Amino acid sequence: MNLCFVTNGTVNLIWQEKLADLNGQELIMFGFNGLGLISYKKELAGDTEYFSDIAKFSKQTSSVVICGCDTDTYGVFRHSAIIADKGKILGVSDMAHSFDDSEFVPGGAFRVYETSVGKIGVIVGEDLMVTDTAKTMALCDADFIVCVMKKIEDFMPEIMLRASAYCNGHPMMIVSSNYCALSGEDGKIKISGSQEIIKYKLKIQKDYRLISVRRRGVSQKR
Repeated sequence: MNLCFVTNGTVNLIWQEKLADLNGQELIMFGFNGLGLISYKKELAGDTEYFSDIAKFSKQTSSVVICGCDTDTYGVFRHSAIIADKGKILGVSDMAHSFDDSEFVPGGAFRVYETSVGKIGVIVGEDLMVTDTAKTMALCDADFIVCVMKKIEDFMPEIMLRASAYCNGHPMMIVSSNYCALSGEDGKIKISGSQEIIKYKLKIQKDYRLISVRRRGVSQKR
Protein backbone atom coordinates (compact mmCIF):
# COMPACT_ATOMS: atom_id res chain seq x y z
CA MET A 1 0.00 0.00 0.00
CA ASN A 2 1.33 3.42 -0.97
CA LEU A 3 1.17 5.88 1.93
CA CYS A 4 1.53 9.64 1.86
CA PHE A 5 1.95 11.89 4.92
CA VAL A 6 1.32 15.64 4.49
CA THR A 7 2.76 17.56 7.44
CA ASN A 8 2.41 21.07 6.04
CA GLY A 9 -0.17 22.80 3.87
CA THR A 10 -3.94 22.68 3.66
CA VAL A 11 -5.92 20.17 1.64
CA ASN A 12 -6.84 22.83 -0.92
CA LEU A 13 -3.25 24.07 -1.24
CA ILE A 14 -1.89 20.57 -1.84
CA TRP A 15 -4.81 19.87 -4.19
CA GLN A 16 -4.13 22.95 -6.30
CA GLU A 17 -0.34 23.03 -6.30
CA LYS A 18 1.03 19.53 -5.64
CA LEU A 19 -1.57 17.11 -6.92
CA ALA A 20 0.98 15.49 -9.23
CA ASP A 21 3.05 14.49 -6.19
CA LEU A 22 0.14 12.37 -4.96
CA ASN A 23 -0.24 10.18 -8.05
CA GLY A 24 -0.57 6.52 -7.11
CA GLN A 25 -0.94 7.15 -3.36
CA GLU A 26 -3.60 4.92 -1.83
CA LEU A 27 -3.75 6.52 1.63
CA ILE A 28 -3.16 10.26 2.13
CA MET A 29 -2.96 11.60 5.68
CA PHE A 30 -3.04 15.20 6.94
CA GLY A 31 -2.61 16.51 10.45
CA PHE A 32 -4.77 19.34 11.74
CA ASN A 33 -3.07 21.60 9.20
CA GLY A 34 -5.33 20.12 6.52
CA LEU A 35 -8.65 21.79 7.33
CA GLY A 36 -8.56 23.95 10.46
CA LEU A 37 -11.90 24.69 12.16
CA ILE A 38 -15.16 23.34 10.73
CA SER A 39 -18.50 24.75 11.83
CA TYR A 40 -21.32 22.23 11.41
CA LYS A 41 -23.78 25.13 11.35
CA LYS A 42 -22.00 26.71 8.36
CA GLU A 43 -21.62 23.34 6.64
CA LEU A 44 -25.33 22.62 6.94
CA ALA A 45 -26.19 26.11 5.71
CA GLY A 46 -23.93 25.70 2.68
CA ASP A 47 -21.65 28.58 3.71
CA THR A 48 -18.62 26.25 3.74
CA GLU A 49 -17.85 23.03 1.86
CA TYR A 50 -15.11 21.30 3.83
CA PHE A 51 -16.77 17.88 3.71
CA SER A 52 -17.43 18.23 0.01
CA ASP A 53 -13.81 19.26 -0.60
CA ILE A 54 -12.45 16.20 1.22
CA ALA A 55 -14.80 13.90 -0.71
CA LYS A 56 -13.84 15.45 -4.06
CA PHE A 57 -10.14 15.36 -3.17
CA SER A 58 -10.31 11.65 -2.32
CA LYS A 59 -12.20 10.97 -5.54
CA GLN A 60 -9.73 12.83 -7.75
CA THR A 61 -6.75 11.13 -6.11
CA SER A 62 -8.60 7.77 -6.04
CA SER A 63 -7.46 7.31 -2.46
CA VAL A 64 -8.46 7.13 1.16
CA VAL A 65 -7.95 10.52 2.83
CA ILE A 66 -7.72 11.13 6.57
CA CYS A 67 -7.55 14.69 7.84
CA GLY A 68 -7.54 16.21 11.31
CA CYS A 69 -9.73 19.20 12.12
CA ASP A 70 -11.44 21.04 14.95
CA THR A 71 -15.23 20.91 14.86
CA ASP A 72 -17.72 23.43 16.22
CA THR A 73 -21.13 21.89 16.93
CA TYR A 74 -23.15 25.00 17.76
CA GLY A 75 -20.60 26.18 20.33
CA VAL A 76 -19.35 22.75 21.44
CA PHE A 77 -15.76 22.27 20.28
CA ARG A 78 -14.06 18.94 19.64
CA HIS A 79 -10.84 17.66 18.12
CA SER A 80 -11.84 15.44 15.20
CA ALA A 81 -10.72 13.64 12.04
CA ILE A 82 -12.58 13.14 8.76
CA ILE A 83 -12.07 10.05 6.63
CA ALA A 84 -13.12 9.75 2.98
CA ASP A 85 -12.70 6.93 0.48
CA LYS A 86 -12.68 7.65 -3.26
CA GLY A 87 -15.37 10.30 -3.17
CA LYS A 88 -17.39 9.14 -0.17
CA ILE A 89 -17.25 10.49 3.38
CA LEU A 90 -17.07 7.46 5.68
CA GLY A 91 -17.38 9.39 8.91
CA VAL A 92 -15.92 11.71 11.52
CA SER A 93 -14.02 10.47 14.57
CA ASP A 94 -13.71 12.65 17.69
CA MET A 95 -11.15 12.63 20.46
CA ALA A 96 -12.80 10.54 23.17
CA HIS A 97 -10.96 11.97 26.17
CA SER A 98 -10.60 15.47 27.58
CA PHE A 99 -7.39 16.56 29.29
CA ASP A 100 -6.93 19.28 31.89
CA ASP A 101 -9.12 22.37 31.40
CA SER A 102 -9.36 22.30 27.62
CA GLU A 103 -12.29 24.00 25.92
CA PHE A 104 -12.46 20.94 23.66
CA VAL A 105 -14.83 18.30 25.04
CA PRO A 106 -14.81 14.52 24.47
CA GLY A 107 -16.65 13.16 21.46
CA GLY A 108 -17.97 9.80 20.27
CA ALA A 109 -16.62 6.31 20.77
CA PHE A 110 -13.68 4.77 18.91
CA ARG A 111 -14.26 3.56 15.40
CA VAL A 112 -12.63 1.25 12.86
CA TYR A 113 -13.44 2.06 9.23
CA GLU A 114 -13.85 -0.42 6.38
CA THR A 115 -11.99 1.13 3.44
CA SER A 116 -10.62 0.19 0.04
CA VAL A 117 -7.16 -0.24 1.60
CA GLY A 118 -8.23 -2.23 4.65
CA LYS A 119 -9.68 -1.70 8.11
CA ILE A 120 -8.35 1.55 9.58
CA GLY A 121 -8.57 2.57 13.21
CA VAL A 122 -8.48 6.35 13.61
CA ILE A 123 -7.10 7.92 16.79
CA VAL A 124 -7.53 11.65 17.37
CA GLY A 125 -5.03 13.70 19.37
CA GLU A 126 -4.14 12.73 22.91
CA ASP A 127 -6.29 9.59 22.79
CA LEU A 128 -2.98 8.05 21.71
CA MET A 129 -1.78 8.49 25.32
CA VAL A 130 -4.54 6.20 26.62
CA THR A 131 -3.34 2.63 26.17
CA ASP A 132 -6.82 1.14 25.80
CA THR A 133 -7.45 3.20 22.65
CA ALA A 134 -5.13 1.25 20.35
CA LYS A 135 -5.96 -2.02 22.12
CA THR A 136 -9.69 -1.51 21.52
CA MET A 137 -9.13 -0.89 17.82
CA ALA A 138 -6.86 -3.92 17.55
CA LEU A 139 -9.58 -6.08 19.14
CA CYS A 140 -11.99 -4.66 16.55
CA ASP A 141 -9.72 -6.15 13.87
CA ALA A 142 -8.07 -2.98 12.56
CA ASP A 143 -5.36 -3.74 10.01
CA PHE A 144 -3.49 -0.62 11.08
CA ILE A 145 -4.07 2.58 13.04
CA VAL A 146 -3.64 6.23 12.07
CA CYS A 147 -3.33 8.94 14.70
CA VAL A 148 -3.77 12.61 13.75
CA MET A 149 -2.41 15.21 16.14
CA LYS A 150 -2.06 18.99 16.36
CA LYS A 151 1.67 19.41 16.87
CA ILE A 152 4.25 17.07 18.36
CA GLU A 153 6.38 18.89 20.89
CA ASP A 154 8.10 16.09 22.79
CA PHE A 155 9.04 12.40 22.58
CA MET A 156 5.96 10.89 24.24
CA PRO A 157 3.72 10.48 21.16
CA GLU A 158 6.40 8.47 19.37
CA ILE A 159 6.99 6.30 22.44
CA MET A 160 3.26 5.55 22.70
CA LEU A 161 3.12 4.91 18.96
CA ARG A 162 5.90 2.33 19.12
CA ALA A 163 4.66 0.69 22.32
CA SER A 164 1.10 0.38 21.01
CA ALA A 165 2.28 -1.07 17.70
CA TYR A 166 4.46 -3.63 19.47
CA CYS A 167 1.92 -4.65 22.11
CA ASN A 168 -0.99 -4.98 19.68
CA GLY A 169 0.94 -6.38 16.72
CA HIS A 170 -0.05 -4.01 13.93
CA PRO A 171 1.44 -0.93 12.20
CA MET A 172 0.70 2.50 13.65
CA MET A 173 1.12 5.89 12.02
CA ILE A 174 1.12 9.41 13.37
CA VAL A 175 0.80 12.66 11.43
CA SER A 176 0.80 16.23 12.72
CA SER A 177 1.51 19.71 11.41
CA ASN A 178 5.25 19.32 11.99
CA TYR A 179 6.09 15.60 12.07
CA CYS A 180 5.05 12.12 10.98
CA ALA A 181 6.19 8.61 11.81
CA LEU A 182 5.30 4.99 11.13
CA SER A 183 6.02 2.14 13.52
CA GLY A 184 6.00 -1.45 12.34
CA GLU A 185 4.48 -4.36 14.25
CA ASP A 186 7.88 -4.87 15.89
CA GLY A 187 7.80 -1.40 17.47
CA LYS A 188 10.57 -0.08 15.26
CA ILE A 189 10.23 3.21 13.39
CA LYS A 190 10.17 2.53 9.65
CA ILE A 191 9.99 6.14 8.52
CA SER A 192 9.76 9.56 10.17
CA GLY A 193 10.40 13.18 9.35
CA SER A 194 9.05 16.70 8.99
CA GLN A 195 9.18 17.18 5.22
CA GLU A 196 6.01 18.56 3.67
CA ILE A 197 5.21 15.32 1.83
CA ILE A 198 6.60 11.93 2.85
CA LYS A 199 5.81 8.69 1.03
CA TYR A 200 6.21 5.07 2.10
CA LYS A 201 5.21 1.66 0.76
CA LEU A 202 3.70 -0.47 3.52
CA LYS A 203 3.11 -4.20 3.46
CA ILE A 204 0.50 -5.32 5.98
CA GLN A 205 1.57 -8.40 7.91
CA LYS A 206 -1.30 -10.13 9.70
CA ASP A 207 -0.81 -12.35 12.76
CA TYR A 208 2.64 -10.92 13.40
CA ARG A 209 3.37 -12.99 16.51
CA LEU A 210 1.88 -15.95 18.38
CA ILE A 211 1.54 -15.50 22.15
CA SER A 212 1.04 -18.39 24.55
CA VAL A 213 -0.62 -17.87 27.93
CA ARG A 214 -0.62 -20.43 30.74
CA ARG A 215 -3.82 -20.39 32.80
CA ARG A 216 -4.89 -23.00 35.37
CA GLY A 217 -2.48 -25.52 33.97
CA VAL A 218 -3.61 -25.06 30.36
CA SER A 219 -1.43 -23.42 27.77
CA GLN A 220 -3.53 -21.23 25.47
CA LYS A 221 -2.45 -19.60 22.26
CA ARG A 222 -3.84 -16.41 20.78
